[in-house]
Amino acid sequence: MGKLRIQGRSALNGRVCRYTTLLLGTTAMVCAGAAQAQTSNSSDDMSTLSFPEMFQKQVVEGSEIHGRTGFYDFRRWHDTNQPYPGQTPTKDNYNTENTNFGAQVGIKTGRIYGFSSGAEFVYERGLYGNNSARTKLNCNLAGEGCAPSGHTVANLTQFYLQFNAYGFQLRGGRQLINTPLAGADQFTFLPRAFQGVSAVWRPLDTMNRMSLSGTGSAQASGNGPQVNKPSPDLNANFETDQYLPFFGPGASSMTQPEWQVFGAKITKREPRGSADRFLDANRYFTDVNGFWSLGTSYRNVLSNGSQVVGQYYHYRFQQTESADYGEIGYMAPTIGSGAMAWAPYARAQVVAAYDADKNRIPQGINSQIYGLKLGVQSGEVGFSIFGNFSPEHNGSFNHGQLLHPYTDLSGVIYTDTMNDGIQEMGPGWAAGARIDFTPTDNLAMYARYVQYEAKYGHYHDFYFNGGGNNLISDGRDGNPSSFTGNEVRNQKSEGIGIGITYDLGGISKQLAGLKIGDNLGITKFDGAPNFYDNRIRFYYSF
Repeated sequence: MGKLRIQGRSALNGRVCRYTTLLLGTTAMVCAGAAQAQTSNSSDDMSTLSFPEMFQKQVVEGSEIHGRTGFYDFRRWHDTNQPYPGQTPTKDNYNTENTNFGAQVGIKTGRIYGFSSGAEFVYERGLYGNNSARTKLNCNLAGEGCAPSGHTVANLTQFYLQFNAYGFQLRGGRQLINTPLAGADQFTFLPRAFQGVSAVWRPLDTMNRMSLSGTGSAQASGNGPQVNKPSPDLNANFETDQYLPFFGPGASSMTQPEWQVFGAKITKREPRGSADRFLDANRYFTDVNGFWSLGTSYRNVLSNGSQVVGQYYHYRFQQTESADYGEIGYMAPTIGSGAMAWAPYARAQVVAAYDADKNRIPQGINSQIYGLKLGVQSGEVGFSIFGNFSPEHNGSFNHGQLLHPYTDLSGVIYTDTMNDGIQEMGPGWAAGARIDFTPTDNLAMYARYVQYEAKYGHYHDFYFNGGGNNLISDGRDGNPSSFTGNEVRNQKSEGIGIGITYDLGGISKQLAGLKIGDNLGITKFDGAPNFYDNRIRFYYSF
């Protein structure tokens, strides 16, 4: 395939910053007007209360606490397929292990005059240091010697003030966001967190903001999941979901689609795993100003039972690059009924990265990833086949590799596995299959297999960064290469994943919420040891 020319990118970046600012400002103004409506629609009982009484009834009694607490045990053998050719020889066998106990506790207050707040505290502590067999700690969890947090993580990952009105949510402070190319990507107690301002607007709810009757519904019948209806509810939460799931087979038609617009200006981020502070840095570089984002998502269940989803996000990752993500999906009407109901579906995605900061990435970024997924879904079983393709661009970093400064192998790209993904290896292809089995409400299992081929592979050398010079290069431009592993043309690798989660509520209702899960990822590279990554979690979710 030839080079894809994307025109007008600089102008687009300027416009997205202006449009995001406009969205945030418009949200604030319209919300202020809607606050009057919220107050005027208060019940007569509320109007007779004093402010302290209103605060007690709405804010305190309307608060919700959620979270999880338990033990995580993570173990790796030949971590990231090391040692791979090109590394300095050592006696290290690259096995790591760690066990933590911890908690993630969040609170959301009730609303008064449209205002509310939220906070989330994370605590985790390693149970031991490097052992006598000199097995290193897995520093995805807290542990003695794991920088920067050390033996214990204690951090306020969320602390925000929020304003809600009919169809609007404006949030400022520390928060979690979940969009395709910037998200929490949580797999330990500590998620990736962000500091800044975000706004969500549902235009159709705004048009009907004075109606509290609930105009749409999408509730699954049979064994399908229950889904909240997109009504202009004062208590609605407008959280984004990077996976943009279907409602499931058997969903009822909606009289109003769920259309959402999102905008954000993020200034800092806290890395996931064992970090201890918010930084003006991303995955690759220090001294960055964060990012701007503007996006929209759409979900609808049509009158014949078919479903349509779509989303588009633009990002300006400051001092790094610009990127776009787009996806569409269609699920056909349900075939069969009850436990035998199932529906076929198709999804397609495109990712593009461009307009790199030449002071940080002198070779520039010109990268695209195209993806297709075909599958069937029922109440108990899901099966899909999928593939991704990334074309070659010889004039850019690693012949067409993108950077993803605020996300990781999150499963957004269809062929992501636990520790392998096409976005990590540059131009090439990937293809695979996945099966999910949920025989009861308490038991869920999955298995997946993906094969990859990188045109210019570097083994599992995914976690490079700009180093002390804040510069990334593949070495072809005279700058030092950011890769450690030797380049391998047409390098093949494989990703295998299996997992099981069980809620002990299946044994006794008194144990509901107490869960045990195990996920095993196996990554294989030609010419390197197999990498085994096992994660056991035993926790109580509330």
